[in-house]
Amino acid sequence: MTTVPAPSEASAMMDAMGNHRAPSTRLVGRDDELYQLLGLAGVTAPEARDVVLLGGDAGIGKTRLLRELSASARTAGHRVMAGHCLDLGDSALPYQPFAEAFSSLSDDERDVLAERFPALGPLLPWPSAAPGPGVERAELFASVVAALDSLSADRPVLLVIEDAHWADASTRHLIRYVLAQGFTGAVHVVVSYRADDLHRRHPLREALAEWVRLPRVRRLELEPLADADVVDLARVRAEHELPAEALRAVVQRAGGNAFFVEELLDAGLDDHRSSLPETLSDLLLVRLDRLDEPARRLVRAASVTDGREGFAALAAAAGLSDDELDAALVTAVDHKVLRRSGSDDYVFRHALLGEALRDDLLPGERRRIHAAFLAALDDDAPPATVARHALAAGQRETAFTATVRAAEAAGLVAGYDEAAQHYERAIELVDAAPPGTDEIDLVIDAANALVTSGQLMRALGLLRDHLSGLATDVHRDCHGRLLVAIGNTCYFANLDAEAEQASVQAAEVVPDEPTVLRGEVAALRARVLANRRRDREAAQWGERALQIGETVEAQSVIFDAKATVTRLTARSGDDPGQTMTAFRELVDASRASGHVLGELRGLNQMAFVHFNAGELDAAAAAFDEGMRRAAQTGWSWGPYGFDGRFFGALIAYMRGRWHEALQLCDVRDGAPPEFEAYLTAVSLLVPAGRGDTAQIERTLPQRALWRHDQASAIHGTSALIELAGVAGDLAAARRHHDDLVDLHVRSWDDTDFAARIRLAALLIGQYATAAPGLDRAAQHDLVQQLPGLVDGVERAVAATQPLGPEGQAWHRRALAEAARLTWLSSDGVTDAGELAGLWRGARDGFVGLDDPYETARCSARLAAVLLTSGDETEGAELVAEAREVAARLGARPLLAELDRLSPRAPRAARADVDLTPREREVLQQVATGLSNGEIGARLFISTKTVSVHVSNILAKLGAAGRTEAAAIARRRGLLDD
Repeated sequence: MTTVPAPSEASAMMDAMGNHRAPSTRLVGRDDELYQLLGLAGVTAPEARDVVLLGGDAGIGKTRLLRELSASARTAGHRVMAGHCLDLGDSALPYQPFAEAFSSLSDDERDVLAERFPALGPLLPWPSAAPGPGVERAELFASVVAALDSLSADRPVLLVIEDAHWADASTRHLIRYVLAQGFTGAVHVVVSYRADDLHRRHPLREALAEWVRLPRVRRLELEPLADADVVDLARVRAEHELPAEALRAVVQRAGGNAFFVEELLDAGLDDHRSSLPETLSDLLLVRLDRLDEPARRLVRAASVTDGREGFAALAAAAGLSDDELDAALVTAVDHKVLRRSGSDDYVFRHALLGEALRDDLLPGERRRIHAAFLAALDDDAPPATVARHALAAGQRETAFTATVRAAEAAGLVAGYDEAAQHYERAIELVDAAPPGTDEIDLVIDAANALVTSGQLMRALGLLRDHLSGLATDVHRDCHGRLLVAIGNTCYFANLDAEAEQASVQAAEVVPDEPTVLRGEVAALRARVLANRRRDREAAQWGERALQIGETVEAQSVIFDAKATVTRLTARSGDDPGQTMTAFRELVDASRASGHVLGELRGLNQMAFVHFNAGELDAAAAAFDEGMRRAAQTGWSWGPYGFDGRFFGALIAYMRGRWHEALQLCDVRDGAPPEFEAYLTAVSLLVPAGRGDTAQIERTLPQRALWRHDQASAIHGTSALIELAGVAGDLAAARRHHDDLVDLHVRSWDDTDFAARIRLAALLIGQYATAAPGLDRAAQHDLVQQLPGLVDGVERAVAATQPLGPEGQAWHRRALAEAARLTWLSSDGVTDAGELAGLWRGARDGFVGLDDPYETARCSARLAAVLLTSGDETEGAELVAEAREVAARLGARPLLAELDRLSPRAPRAARADVDLTPREREVLQQVATGLSNGEIGARLFISTKTVSVHVSNILAKLGAAGRTEAAAIARRRGLLDD
């Protein structure tokens, strides 16, 4: 609850009640759980290195169990460090439980850690660590782990983090980092949380799903106590022997919750004739009726604290003198409202008590308590604490200033989610800002924090809203700064048309003079134009940005412009080695100067140069480095940080490491919804390859977000085309293709985009696979679509120069698929030798990319041509090669395609072919030459159902088309005469 600056008489009187002592009453009903915890936490099994996630409903007994564990660990010689997450809403201080845990160390121990691990400073109390300019998240996280390892050198360490359901985003990230580490020493970690608080969208719910998949992490859920244990607990806690009727009432009302048992008893249930409170809140507040007035004032004031105010402030807020405070503490502890925590702290015996008290405060009373706290706070009080009390007290001027300081403090420790919350709160209070406050700077700072935390569309909405409300008579630089911020945010959000519009407007508004703002405009114009492939203009703006940046010594402008110029050099193809050296120099210089955005952008563009050159291993390494640096600096969802994960997953898919691709896409640690949707798009490629058509509907809620990201839209649509084809819905496959083309025109003003080559190849491939099972009219309709699709491919090829290895492979593939569709259609005429040549070229392209799945698909289709032409030796070798890949990946559609290519020996008996009665009926009609529509009308089933039956018949007979199926059926005696 709060920290005592010096021991008082009350402190001395209650040492025996301290949390470092063993609990005074025996633990009831949790022997099995305690035994398990003692082993996992290394108390009874020193070799254990497990991490425990301890969950359960509020009041179920988590804290009591952890107190027992901590006492046993101390008795065994372990160092116990405990920290609590607090219910502070938007005023949460990043990493609060870790700061509390380290504060339990002695002054000498903290001084040693501060000297050995300077980045640990934000978590160590002054004067152990002097305030610094801020640290990178990576340094801070690594220092926490190193410090814990260091502390375990002389004795095992047990780190307990309680109430993780209240953890802020930055604390959750640090917990995840700690859980994932393999400590050198004996460091054991236990994290508790309220299971009943985890609603479907609670951020910890998603985090837990990821944490439990980490090595060594064990999850332990506390179930309600059995009725017999409730009776036992009631007898232990009751001051008098309870009659059977009273015990039955306790069992019935408590529901196995240990805290409720105690509250029911303390509410007077030992007299079973007394009435019970009707609500839990009433039940919790009954305890307060027995407190004297000073103790009541104390606990009501304590209910609004965040644990960082200090005892002097608490006494002032409660209106108590030091002596009265000591006496009130004794009373509150004696009546089991407060309990001692650590050597200097007091907390509510259960968080539910504090919540009930806080909710019971009248508005005026709450405002007066917060005002008293505010007046009593020290000058060095955490700004988030000051802001919370000031806002609740109605002192908006103080709240504004403290909220901005809280945002800045959160940013210094890479707590960008919290920084964004504080900045947005400050914008709401801007009318109370002191004179001279630059509101535009505040809005841009808020937008930058939102962008870095992955909330791009929210940032864009904030900037646009402020621009639209800007007075026309303000200085033109005000418009220019907002336009640059809007342009950057649109660029990061892949909204190319909006980014260009904002950059043009900024260039018109900001004077062409050597200023930092004009340099930012020039750098933005260069980036946007490079994205639009207007390289000559982009180079001119890039050189202008460099000139201005060097003139005004603006490092951010220089790094931005250099990245664009180097990208343009790479695109020209001149001296690739020199280009990569330039990128590495840019990355190193940005990292040395602490310019995270420049570093991540350099790694990102280096990765794409490798990717576009077909150098997938080098690209994967650069993407991985970018992903790791983004995680270390808190930019996992910020510009360029996310690309490392997305394209790392794509490369893993392309290289046939499908399990790895799914792992990279399975991020549930508080990922913003749009990024979760983007990862769903690329991960959908795996179920598409495996023919899991159930995924079509499961992705519906997230598809609307794909339109905000070009890569997600492309790869998600690629998967949907494949899945629709597997499901037999060729019309849906065509709609997915056309919808993406339309989206590119509307959102990115680009008809002839490079990915159109791949999309057309996939669509035509699905047409060709389905063609043998269709009637002549349906086949003709598919062939009629070829000219338009192939024309789109050729226009995309012409517009994308130079075309990289992947583009060349898909171009060959599109032409091969088009020829295959013509070859397999009833009225198509294609030379088998020419077709085999096309497929050899496509296969060679994917072999060069080391893409096993697409190579296998090309092998299967080349084999089909060779086997038909009589080259059974090479055809069989290709089939075997493709089958090995398909089996390893679980690619069921490809396996089915290969099954149809297996050697077909004549069969004399009908029993050799396992056709259903309905398939036999359809086969009979196919042999007479009827179309699917005619068969459906005759058998009273839909045309689509007939198509499915025909596909199954062809697969079972090993036939390439309807005519061959009829011939095989006649040879084997499957047709009725």
